[in-house]
Amino acid sequence: MTRKQFAHKNGFSTYHEMQTSSRVVFKDTSSWLVTLTEYGFLAWIDTSLEKPLGYFDSFELAKQEILDTINQAFEATEITSELN
Repeated sequence: MTRKQFAHKNGFSTYHEMQTSSRVVFKDTSSWLVTLTEYGFLAWIDTSLEKPLGYFDSFELAKQEILDTINQAFEATEITSELN
């Protein structure tokens, strides 16, 4: 999916418009975006447009899902490191 297609799918005329309408959530070295769309608050990262985290009822829920996802990935990495 192109950036333009992603933006159009979520109700924006351009990708730039979608980005500038978003709030950024930072955690360690990761930066995710939360954008209010007609479907709810979309949690996503620009390196994986095909797999956004989903739509949520509030910014707070979207942010919490982002933080939970980052923490789970970090814990999985720690466990893998300990096993090696």
